[in-house]
Amino acid sequence: MGIFSKKKAGKLVEEGMELHRIGNLRAAEVKYVQSLSFDPNSIEAHLNYGDLLKATQRPKAAEIEYRKAMIMDPERGEPHASLGSLYHSQGRHEEAEAEYNNAYDLQPGNINVQLNLAQLYMDNTRYTEMKKMYSYILPKVKDPKLRAFIEGRMR
Repeated sequence: MGIFSKKKAGKLVEEGMELHRIGNLRAAEVKYVQSLSFDPNSIEAHLNYGDLLKATQRPKAAEIEYRKAMIMDPERGEPHASLGSLYHSQGRHEEAEAEYNNAYDLQPGNINVQLNLAQLYMDNTRYTEMKKMYSYILPKVKDPKLRAFIEGRMR
């Protein structure tokens, strides 16, 4: 695969992400699939395509895309976080926790993973663990709305 293919694939992923962001999911899907035809090893394409599949209620296909990204780079946390989020949305809490923890181990500073874990703990009425996670996150949060949200949860 040449540099042209990787550049073309990257451009298509960016176009797909923009279409996804504005809600044109059908066109975004076309861009992600085209991107993967140019570079089937693009982790970004697999992750974004997985997100689109999750958003369009195709969880099994989303899981496949996240797992492909995971295989391509086992040391990267995002595929685990995405898979954890998918499982969380399906009520598969034990599997979600395992994937969030994998992501957390690979990216201990990722606040989104920490927030997802805290939410999972809350969903399972594990309030002590939720508060512990929030107390770990709070000193790092600059956004006033997020700070207020976390402080409210810790009460």
